[in-house]
Amino acid sequence: MNEITLAGNLGKTPELVFSERTGEAVLRFSIACNDRYFDRQSGEWRDAKPVWTDVVAFGALAENAANSLAAGDAVVVIGKLADNSFTPEGADYPVRRTELRAQTIAPDLRRAPATLTRRTRREPSGSTTAPQPAG
Repeated sequence: MNEITLAGNLGKTPELVFSERTGEAVLRFSIACNDRYFDRQSGEWRDAKPVWTDVVAFGALAENAANSLAAGDAVVVIGKLADNSFTPEGADYPVRRTELRAQTIAPDLRRAPATLTRRTRREPSGSTTAPQPAG
């Protein structure tokens, strides 16, 4: 299975656009994932160089994330890696790019508190929340 989970910080505020072809929301942002390590020579903790990953989300996930996230926010993203390579006009070789296609985006509660706003679900026409008596 091609599923990956990354935790990191947003480099800048995500950019939300709507596809001209489908009208679907598309959100793009990048996250910096870095690790700390203990330097035995100096006896101190050091930050490793960050690894930047491009993330893309679609539909309701894209819209909700755009309304919730800002530059610097700590997030956890679950998704699938996808090839986003392209060959520039006039070039003889492709530019290799990989992106994480998000299936889930959440605030990282290890680093900051968050407030959840619950949306009410619309019930399909004619349905009820309680079972109806037979007969």
